[in-house]
Amino acid sequence: MFKKIAVPIRYIYTHPLTKDSKLSALLRFFNWQISSRLSKNSQQVKWIDNLKISMHKGMHGATGCIYVGLPEFNDMSFLLHFLDAKSNFIDIGANVGVYSLLAAGIKKSTTVAIEPIPQTFQYLTNNIQLNQLENLVSCYNIGLSDKKGELHFTKDKDTINHVTDIKSENTISVKVDTLDNLLSNTALSSTLIKLDVEGFEYHVLSGGTNTLNNENVMALIVELNGSSNKYDLSDEMVDKKLMDYGFEKYDYNPFNRELKALTQFHNEANTLYVRNSKLNAVKEKLKAAPPFQILNKTI
Repeated sequence: MFKKIAVPIRYIYTHPLTKDSKLSALLRFFNWQISSRLSKNSQQVKWIDNLKISMHKGMHGATGCIYVGLPEFNDMSFLLHFLDAKSNFIDIGANVGVYSLLAAGIKKSTTVAIEPIPQTFQYLTNNIQLNQLENLVSCYNIGLSDKKGELHFTKDKDTINHVTDIKSENTISVKVDTLDNLLSNTALSSTLIKLDVEGFEYHVLSGGTNTLNNENVMALIVELNGSSNKYDLSDEMVDKKLMDYGFEKYDYNPFNRELKALTQFHNEANTLYVRNSKLNAVKEKLKAAPPFQILNKTI
């Protein structure tokens, strides 16, 4: 039990938004631990600005929004500084929709959210409806791959559900399509893509040739954590594919709004990829963006 608590507490103590206000964050943490156990129903949690998230016990990925405000601080801050009302956001592996809520709810960006697991998809659509964002967010209960078809996914692993060859009571068959097919009728503008598919990134990108060749796709946030190995692939293959399309790796510092070039992708967190030909335009958008406020901090 202590080990399970130690991880989020360490996370709270080191997070940029809470390391100087640990007590308040710890109170939010323990309050959620208690309230989520006392109630079998979902709870509406106020988040950033007027956004709300419907949460329930066991929703480990989204609860970071309660504890630290922006769980993936650099990446979520990049989204909030990069996107605007004329932008598009493509959320591949949307889970319950926290990135989509930021894009559509705060930045008013036209958003496409893709989530293959039916139960998780229901949480996603609930959150979109809760915030009355149906006019900005199109939700798709499908998976993405390099060709149209059907694949098996795990369904009992919360944020780390993934494609599997094993068919069992803990898996589900899901229709899949390609990114190019899905976006064939979407006019992209100043587009950011978030890609979090637990090791299946290479196949998703392989089905997105037209999308990745589109100069209006200016940046991607990609999770690379070694999960590709279970598909006889590698994160290096994903990295090379993106570089072949003209993207380079960066870190983003939200406090000074600067991009720092990387020589190696992150292997335990997201990596930001920015199109070379659009680097100056991206930098200008980041510098010009209005600040946002969260947990009494202005970023």
